[in-house]
Amino acid sequence: MKTRNIKKEIEKTIKPFLEKLQEQSYIKGIVLLGGLGKRNFIDKYSDIDLTVFISKKDAKKISLPFEFHYQSNGKTLEFNIHQQILEEEERIKKWKDFKIEAYARGKIIYDPTKRVSKLIKNKIRFDENEAFDRLIWIMQQYKWRGQIHSIRAYRRGYPEASHGLLNQCAEILLEAIYLLNKRYLPHKKWELVYLNEMKKPFNRLNSEFKKVMIIKNYHLSDIKRRIKILDKIYGLVLNEILKQYKNSPRDPYKYYYKNFVQLNKFTKIDRILQNFKEKSHNKKEIKQLEGFLCFNLIDTKDKFLKKLHRNNNMRNILKSKFYIEKYKDVIK
Repeated sequence: MKTRNIKKEIEKTIKPFLEKLQEQSYIKGIVLLGGLGKRNFIDKYSDIDLTVFISKKDAKKISLPFEFHYQSNGKTLEFNIHQQILEEEERIKKWKDFKIEAYARGKIIYDPTKRVSKLIKNKIRFDENEAFDRLIWIMQQYKWRGQIHSIRAYRRGYPEASHGLLNQCAEILLEAIYLLNKRYLPHKKWELVYLNEMKKPFNRLNSEFKKVMIIKNYHLSDIKRRIKILDKIYGLVLNEILKQYKNSPRDPYKYYYKNFVQLNKFTKIDRILQNFKEKSHNKKEIKQLEGFLCFNLIDTKDKFLKKLHRNNNMRNILKSKFYIEKYKDVIK
């Protein structure tokens, strides 16, 4: 930080205001956010962010607007008063990720009934299963957006689209790093700042992210330069995913569309293919057979045998490549 930390000065200035808030019977809790919370840093550009929790029946009693400005010692302080109905927040099943991150780093200064601390504890709990699903999505999207679509966009004559895709890749890889550290992305302005709070090797990637965010020109060489940096970050992220999640799929893209896109995780065509996979480990051959089955909508043994009698090419492929003399015996 190039600016000076004036947190102690600010705390002294706003103390009377916070004390008055606590005297109001309708205030059920107060939480300090941002620099007044765990970030523990406020400079001349900072707002005073805090949340007041109020019961639904007392909602109309609060007279404060969301934003107001206060002059103190020749300086203007901007206050942002986030106003939450306690009962409604308790009923919400899950907060947005950015809200979880904000309150996880907040500081509760007033909570007479302990309902606010209980609320926040429940809402900021890290969801491992949800994080895993999101990480799988990030991994399968990175390869398409970063390594494939960005190059194709350039070949089509849209280098600006290439750089846009790579910007997205930097964003989702950054999100993955936070998730692997059991955290959620904060406000955009703090995403890179908090990198130094991550565990190794992610706390040393600030320079890589700075380099990859710079667009030097619209030439293919610069697109490839950025991809090379992103690939390095991707490799570190992937290694950590495999370390933390032992059940990580070998093919994130296939896992994603089977579990979240198509209606049936294991289809009738998959059952037919499974029989042939036991006879051949050649991915190209299996893929060719899969295309034949899907294109012809073959999902039963009868349909398969009937189609084969009319397709000498596929019949010969099955006999020669899968070493099957009686291919019909393969289907159980």
